[in-house]
Amino acid sequence: MKKKFSWFMVLLLLAVAFMSGCGNSNSSQSKGVSDLNDVVNLKYWVPFSGGDGEFMENLVNEFNNTHEEIQVEMLNVEWDNYYTKLRTALIARSGPDVAIAHASYLAELVPTGMVEPVDTIAGEAGIDWTTYTENQVSAVTVDDKRYAVPLDTHALIMYYNKDYLGEVGLLDENENLVIDPGTEGFLSMLETLNDKLPEGVFPFASNTDNVYPFWIWYSLNSQNGGKYIEDEKAAFNNEVGKEALQVLVDMVEKGVWPKNVTNGYDLFKSGRSAVNFAGVWATGNYEKDEELNFGAVPIPTLFGEQAVWGDSHTLILPVQDNREKQIAAAKFSDWLAENGAKWAVAGHVPSKQSVLDSEEFQNLNYRSNYAEVTQYVDYMPRSLKLLSANNIMINNLTMLLNGSITADEFLEKSEIEINNLSAN
Repeated sequence: MKKKFSWFMVLLLLAVAFMSGCGNSNSSQSKGVSDLNDVVNLKYWVPFSGGDGEFMENLVNEFNNTHEEIQVEMLNVEWDNYYTKLRTALIARSGPDVAIAHASYLAELVPTGMVEPVDTIAGEAGIDWTTYTENQVSAVTVDDKRYAVPLDTHALIMYYNKDYLGEVGLLDENENLVIDPGTEGFLSMLETLNDKLPEGVFPFASNTDNVYPFWIWYSLNSQNGGKYIEDEKAAFNNEVGKEALQVLVDMVEKGVWPKNVTNGYDLFKSGRSAVNFAGVWATGNYEKDEELNFGAVPIPTLFGEQAVWGDSHTLILPVQDNREKQIAAAKFSDWLAENGAKWAVAGHVPSKQSVLDSEEFQNLNYRSNYAEVTQYVDYMPRSLKLLSANNIMINNLTMLLNGSITADEFLEKSEIEINNLSAN
């Protein structure tokens, strides 16, 4: 009987020990879950392709490696569908915790009521708005509320082949452009190139079948003091708009900008064009070719004011109930801007003055030569018609530059079509 009792006690003690061990195991697992719950996980949407996508992925990886308390999962959505998916996700409240949005798209996104004003959140995240350049903060401010954190400026700039321009005497001893001011000086430069360049090399080449003619006209119209859309109406069918337009027409008619250009990037990169207007993101592409000896500067001021078309990548915070995630998203956004010199490798101009002044940024080739555009980029007007209006301008400018319509017909046609757009 005693033996049976002894075995019973042994089994009982083993059972208690086992249950105790299980309890300790569960306690350890619970602690692990708690630790995991201390990490804020963010979903981050971007529309980047090519080099931009790689640079952003590298930044996200660096952030994750240096911030144990916040981890970011980046989803790169195809550009053509990006804003449709983002808008749908915002309205359904099923989207990301933080997302890239161009400043020009805020006019479409903010009215959904699903983009969070970031002022209070930014304060809780420790963001100092005075560290951002003024023009870029203004671009994300709607009705005195900031709706995004600016990441960069990307503008239209001028690329030039130093070999060609140097051979015809259009560069100084520092390889800077030497041209007379105004439209006459610019056109004279291109005509000089047209007379002296080798056969098969164009003085100027930017695509004529897509957005570039619109960006060029928009820049010159802004330099001339013109407006694009005001009070949901076209505001460019006037002498100011026509003078800006005439520069493009003269370039084609004088034969310095060939018609039907569909490969402006390739023409410049391969040495078949002396001058090229393109976005700053082309810098990273052009510098990969070691044989291409080029310069990159702001486009010339052909009229009375310094101005240029440009936009900004910004970071928006969708409306949600999780304040902790919103604060973490704001911290992540500010960190990206603070590390803008790494993003500038893609060609973009950082949004923080401290980054622009940093040795890391200044040591990058080309970028500091056009960084001044941050001060005078003329952002697109805030209009619900904007995207549709832009498409009208792009299509009609293609018709103008291939000779299908005149300048007067372009202005009248574009004005009527934009004014007939619904603002809803």
